[in-house]
Amino acid sequence: MVRHRPRLTFFQGLHSMIRAGLALPIAFSELSRGAARDPFRRAVAQVGEAVAAGSGLAEAMRRQPRWFEPQTVELLGAAEATGTLESALARIVEQMEEAQRMRWRAVMLCAYPGYLLVAFIFGGSLLDTAASLMASGKADDILGVFVSHFIHHVLQVSSAGLALFLAPLVLAVPAIEPLWEGFRMRVPLLGRVHRELQASRFSLVLGVALGAGLEAGRSLQMALEATGSTLLRARAHLAVHRLRSGASLTDVVEWLDVFDGESLQRLSTGERTGELEPTLAQLSREHSDSAMRWLRTLMFVVIALLSVFLFATNIGKVVQLQGGYQRQLGDLSEQLERG
Repeated sequence: MVRHRPRLTFFQGLHSMIRAGLALPIAFSELSRGAARDPFRRAVAQVGEAVAAGSGLAEAMRRQPRWFEPQTVELLGAAEATGTLESALARIVEQMEEAQRMRWRAVMLCAYPGYLLVAFIFGGSLLDTAASLMASGKADDILGVFVSHFIHHVLQVSSAGLALFLAPLVLAVPAIEPLWEGFRMRVPLLGRVHRELQASRFSLVLGVALGAGLEAGRSLQMALEATGSTLLRARAHLAVHRLRSGASLTDVVEWLDVFDGESLQRLSTGERTGELEPTLAQLSREHSDSAMRWLRTLMFVVIALLSVFLFATNIGKVVQLQGGYQRQLGDLSEQLERG
């Protein structure tokens, strides 16, 4: 996400300048301002220098793999060859804007459990402080006891957060990733979210690649790579072979099991009527919206389970605290009776 924003701004500016009729060297000269302080703009400046020296746009970008993805470079290369650079840039901008919106919507949904964790840290610290003071019978260092329990709860939550942060890196290990992907696709809700996201990325990249004039087999391979699915990427070579052997795009997509029945019917209609690109764009938006709906449902379930867990644990602390208070009252009553 950190790299996505400057790249999106760059492609938006490049598209606007190309549409206004500016030459590529001039466009890159303007877009690389501030290169001394920004590594991405330095890369843009280097691409501009290569273009001014006679290199093609895709060829120049290919020398900066850190900042320009291979799929994007392929699209621009095809657009240069077919004279559709402006429309290809418009589609790339649209794709990146959609990816940005999906990321932020996902982040905002995942922020809701954070509110519960904050309540858990403060509420749990207060209850633990009261329990500790009641057990010790001293109330002269309330702040110190509270800070101690607060730090303890923060460390607990931080450890869990670190584990969740590192989990994707572990699951991305080549030996583990296929097993994890197969498992998560069978998990209720989580599997549906991933399936809808894969369908959205596949539709978007396939439509953009075909619209840029890229050959159908190469477009299909790029779309499968864009899904991020290890299982689909493993079948890419055979899928391209089927397509080039005479199978229709709809037949190959049905064999890959990327779409549901309704989406397949619409893909078939678009292929037969010559409206494949707008059909794929519409399918991408619909699957993206569906993925967000399923993700929202998944987060509601997670929040509900987390709420039940935190409620149960804190109620247990309250009951324990009340029990200790009742015992202290009983001890005090006995002492008064003896006195």
